[in-house]
Amino acid sequence: MVTYPEAYPGNEMFKSFTKTWHTKPYPAISPARPELSAAGKIVFVTGGGTGIGKATAIAFAQAGAKGIAIFGRRVAKLQEAAEEIRKANPAGTTTVVYESVDLGKRADVDSAFTGALKQLGGTSLKIDVLVSNAGVLPKAGNVAGYDETDFYKGLEGNLGMAFNTAQAMMPLLAENATVLNISSGIGHIDPLPQIWLYAATKLHNIKMFDYLQAENPNLRIINVQPGVVATDMSSDAGFAGQDEPELPAQFHLWLASPEAEFLKGKFVWINWDVDELKARADEVKNSLLLRVLLHGVPM
Repeated sequence: MVTYPEAYPGNEMFKSFTKTWHTKPYPAISPARPELSAAGKIVFVTGGGTGIGKATAIAFAQAGAKGIAIFGRRVAKLQEAAEEIRKANPAGTTTVVYESVDLGKRADVDSAFTGALKQLGGTSLKIDVLVSNAGVLPKAGNVAGYDETDFYKGLEGNLGMAFNTAQAMMPLLAENATVLNISSGIGHIDPLPQIWLYAATKLHNIKMFDYLQAENPNLRIINVQPGVVATDMSSDAGFAGQDEPELPAQFHLWLASPEAEFLKGKFVWINWDVDELKARADEVKNSLLLRVLLHGVPM
């Protein structure tokens, strides 16, 4: 059995895989780097009207993406975000479209995805990068005595939206597309009071995308802890913002670049330093490192 060194200190709340812990953007993940160019790419972002999703779409626009589609429920937010994303491309060459959709309804998601491709230039286009970012925070409470209606509502939210996204995207992906499941470390850290259902749904989605990767080895699928960013959801959970939204946004851009190919099928935190990750690329790629597994038993 392989043994690994203890984790680095990280911050006051979390340990880290890399010695350096980031809370804001830094040069190695900058959209200005030619190595991270998104030129010619079609990018889909669910939950793209606000928060981390919008910031991620902006980062891809800054990197010159050909087309970006954002999805959410609130039309006004999507309209505002789309204009901001368009303006983020200094050359003005990024086409941005949006679709208002309830991701909990499978047929509507299928229609929204094909509709977005038509707006971007036709259904002959393929999605190069899909960022599955939409999610909900189920009602807090202890396991014992938890309301059954709230339980199923939570399942239908996080599980249903991710499942519908996965089903709708598969026929539309480019052969070697990158898929980012914006997850949460809550699925593998020590339990935090009363948010067990959120943790359970996030862990479920990690395994769903793990299976999707195993079934489709041509794809690059990565599960991501997107930091602790000040959003409506994080404030509802009682977490103050620790990270600037541009950090996960630009880290997601880096994950879609050739430099991050070795992280295929892995789980990463956006706070980890990419240069330190790259220095351990062979070790990470050829081991069970950065997988959500049973600790101490290399299965």
